[in-house]
Amino acid sequence: MKKQLVVILIIAFILICILVLLYLNIPKNTDNNIAKIEKVSFYNNPVIPEGFKKVETTSASWKLENDIPIGWNNGLVIEDEQENQFVWVPVNLEKITYNNEYVEKQFRYNAEELNINNIEDKQILKYGGFYISRYEAGVAKEMQQRFNNISAETNDVLGKPVSQKGILPWNFISLKKAKLNAESMYNNNNLKSGLPTQKQWQSMIAWLYSCNYNVYEDSSSFGNYSNVNFIFSGYYSDDYGENYQYAENKMKSGKNMILSTGATDRNMTNNIYDIAGNLWCYTDDYLQINENEILGYYCSGGHFDHTGDIFSACNNNLKNVEPLEKVGFRVVLYLN
Repeated sequence: MKKQLVVILIIAFILICILVLLYLNIPKNTDNNIAKIEKVSFYNNPVIPEGFKKVETTSASWKLENDIPIGWNNGLVIEDEQENQFVWVPVNLEKITYNNEYVEKQFRYNAEELNINNIEDKQILKYGGFYISRYEAGVAKEMQQRFNNISAETNDVLGKPVSQKGILPWNFISLKKAKLNAESMYNNNNLKSGLPTQKQWQSMIAWLYSCNYNVYEDSSSFGNYSNVNFIFSGYYSDDYGENYQYAENKMKSGKNMILSTGATDRNMTNNIYDIAGNLWCYTDDYLQINENEILGYYCSGGHFDHTGDIFSACNNNLKNVEPLEKVGFRVVLYLN
């Protein structure tokens, strides 16, 4: 009997030791495994995804100074083999420079709260930022010759968007289809894509604010709104996106207009076009007030049929997620 008791105690002791060892090796939520993540690049020296090349611009250069790209904080641009362009959004977790009254209220990265099991957080921790499409998502290649009789019937369809200059922005699309289309742009072992999350959008907005763009109070000076006038070249619609025509050096005045992507450098911020006005952009987040009720889906950036002081570049929310002329989307990249 004593021998049996000793054997039982020994077995119990061994089991307890095994459980303790297992517990000590379980990744803890308190640090989210941040210390163990492989750092690939940094906010001021981003990695180039496979299949992309560097693009030199007048404001942001990839040329190195002390091993760091000279234009890292001005919107470094990359381009894939189909000429789709994306801009690097740096997120410096070691020294957050976005400390201001607006950011404190709406957004602030906290390294201790990031989780490597979350794809958007993993991008920040592993790469030091993320890439967002330089342009609003343009309609798929097979849709680019349609300039008349545009509606939800023609646009609320599946297809691969583009991020290129001079393309009709993809509106009249539901949130569901926009999400699927954003995800279809890249989907391989090395690179995936999707709609930006609200955290990513606010990270970009805070970065632009730190570069002296008025993204919180009134974005009229760099956005396509109903209350601004400027000269542009490209396609435009003055009948809420149903029909488009082309113009060179046309003055936008007196009418609300939806413009093709990148129609004027006036509406470019750190190499990102039309972040304010033109079309609202879906994000992959919703505002929930309780377990059973969604108050609205975040659509960011404002739109052509309102003013820049009311619908600035920061977030708004939209209850209706069905196709509208005012709403389009952008694409972000996820490097594996």
